[in-house]
Amino acid sequence: MPDSINRSSFLKWLVDPVQPTSDVAKRAYRFVGDRRAWLVPMALGIALLTISLLGLWESPDDFFFAYLVGWSFLLTTALGGLFFLVFNHLTRANWSVVVNRINEALVWAFPLLFLLGLPLLFGMHDLYHWTHAELYDPNSPQYDEILAGKRAYLNTPFWSVRMVVYFAVWTVISYRLYTLSLRQDVDADPEIPAALRSTSAWGLPLLAVTTAFASYDILMSTDPHWFSTIFGIYFFSGGILGAVATIALVSLLLRRTGGVLEGVITPEHDHDLGKYLFGFVVFWAYIAFSQYMLYWYGGIPEETVWFQHRLQGGWAWHSAALVIFHFLLPFLILLPQATKRTGTVMAVLSVWLLGMHWFDLHWVVLPVLREGGGFHWLDFTCWLGLTGIFAGGLMYRLGRHPLVPQNHPSLRDSLQFENM
Repeated sequence: MPDSINRSSFLKWLVDPVQPTSDVAKRAYRFVGDRRAWLVPMALGIALLTISLLGLWESPDDFFFAYLVGWSFLLTTALGGLFFLVFNHLTRANWSVVVNRINEALVWAFPLLFLLGLPLLFGMHDLYHWTHAELYDPNSPQYDEILAGKRAYLNTPFWSVRMVVYFAVWTVISYRLYTLSLRQDVDADPEIPAALRSTSAWGLPLLAVTTAFASYDILMSTDPHWFSTIFGIYFFSGGILGAVATIALVSLLLRRTGGVLEGVITPEHDHDLGKYLFGFVVFWAYIAFSQYMLYWYGGIPEETVWFQHRLQGGWAWHSAALVIFHFLLPFLILLPQATKRTGTVMAVLSVWLLGMHWFDLHWVVLPVLREGGGFHWLDFTCWLGLTGIFAGGLMYRLGRHPLVPQNHPSLRDSLQFENM
């Protein structure tokens, strides 16, 4: 790879690990916006996080739980994008080539997310009950025999080491896929598609294992007595849904606001993105119901207590809202072919599903803190603040490079793609 592609300062590396290549972009694939495209969401995000810090002094518990949900929303979306990109490389999917660059810009987020996740270390005592030392003292009235048996795995040093390993794996995979694709824009090496598939082949099992364990460590361990062997797939399904919704939304925004990619990303591609959204709406519901049904059928108290909490009091309304607004409504809207090919419907539904993905994570985490359901203003400021910074980084990357992998050997097939 040329030196001009490799060189980047450390601070810029967090957001974009390579120098700009927009000067080699063909006119049809060149970003036409200015700095406001990334400065505005970045500034709004920083402002909202600053406001959120005021809530830290008022209610540390609410702040850290809200921050965990907002950060997990972005992490799962980035992981979903990485899975989506790997799947497309391994299957040699031609239709997705024109949206791959948006996907690549989405997945190069793990170094920034690692940095944004560091504040959670200061809230470990609030977030994770298993960090309380008295739980492991047999002479303490708070001694917990179940958690004492899990101490070899659930302890802060080992948890921190696992987080570093997870992010290192995700960063290596995403860095290779991102930089190889950008190299192809400058140097049309015919071996690059094979290298992308090779990286995806060894990256997929590593990605699957680390994502499953990360789901247990980050979210499931907030309620350490509960366990689920299907939770990693639940975590994955929500992430894929969030990623595809983000890709669809960004592609529509680029076409509507700047006029770029008009005629490049067509209703045919919107249709396939819509089919992915429809498929993972159903898959998410299937996994969610499977987890619930198996626990209901077994009727074992230590398993059912997690769902019992979420089906009583105020949280029962949250559970009902998930069924209706995360599954039933999107299912009915996406079922007809016409809606998947209509830009306005796809844009609105993408925003809606992103909101429901956050709502789902809120439902998973917040019952640990609040008995009666409901929201705190910090839930929204932390989520939107982190999302603003994340979106700013995404738009910054898109503005520095061609918006389409312009030398990809399957680009012509992708441009001419039609649904059968």
